[in-house]
Amino acid sequence: MLSKEEIKGFGVKALDNLNMKIKMDGVIVAVVHDEFKKMGFEYTGKFMNAKPVIIDVRGMFDEEEEAKRKGFYYRRL
Repeated sequence: MLSKEEIKGFGVKALDNLNMKIKMDGVIVAVVHDEFKKMGFEYTGKFMNAKPVIIDVRGMFDEEEEAKRKGFYYRRL
């Protein structure tokens, strides 16, 4: 949702796409965008390590039990 220049201001590098070769340990959901909601657990799990962690700050996902069944460590604030 931000330009590359805006992202660079946070001291991080923007990804052009979610390359499935990149494996992340965790995802922090800090904003609720329809694009993120559509991704769901199935897609998100494709670019995460074997024991994925999701911290859902905004309560975007209502399916805590589903997340656990799919192998995610899931916490919602």
